[in-house]
Amino acid sequence: MALKTGEFPHMISFARDDERVIRYLKGETISLLEDEQRKKGWCLICVEGFPLGWGKSAGGSLKNKYYPGWRWQ
Repeated sequence: MALKTGEFPHMISFARDDERVIRYLKGETISLLEDEQRKKGWCLICVEGFPLGWGKSAGGSLKNKYYPGWRWQ
């Protein structure tokens, strides 16, 4: 997670108070907002610009690729 903003072409950045951050950390699939749906394929998931992990975007949702051993229970 050493990438910086702009080093990967597809990035989705959430605000720290966005409820989708906790859902991502739990390993759930996330619904994307309309402007976020334009990004297809692998996306770097960030919180206010800081990398958190990876996801795969398709059809208005983000499939979580967060390592299962790191997920919140």
